[in-house]
Amino acid sequence: MKKRIVLAVAAAAVVAGGVVTAWNVFDNSSVATASGADHTVPRAEVEKLAKENYAIPFVQDGPQSVSCPSGLPAKMDYTVRCTAVFKGKSSTMLISVTGVHGDRVSFDYGLEK
Repeated sequence: MKKRIVLAVAAAAVVAGGVVTAWNVFDNSSVATASGADHTVPRAEVEKLAKENYAIPFVQDGPQSVSCPSGLPAKMDYTVRCTAVFKGKSSTMLISVTGVHGDRVSFDYGLEK
């Protein structure tokens, strides 16, 4: 009996590990151009790219819509809290700057739990 439980737990760990691996293997980020005196990626561009590029492969489709309170300043680790709608349900999406190279801003997405 103990052997079966150990095998079941090991199998569950492998399956869970596969989901984590899929999250890390697939790129879930965007690159955009910051502009203006405040050196910011415009809000509309952040929302558009988040809607087009966010998805968790094999688990969840991308959002139906994304709404952010502001643009994304070209500052490392800056995070803006947006609202993403998945199948009619709202979730908080965090969009964080992961790189700044001149006017090019890289950012990634995650959902707040």
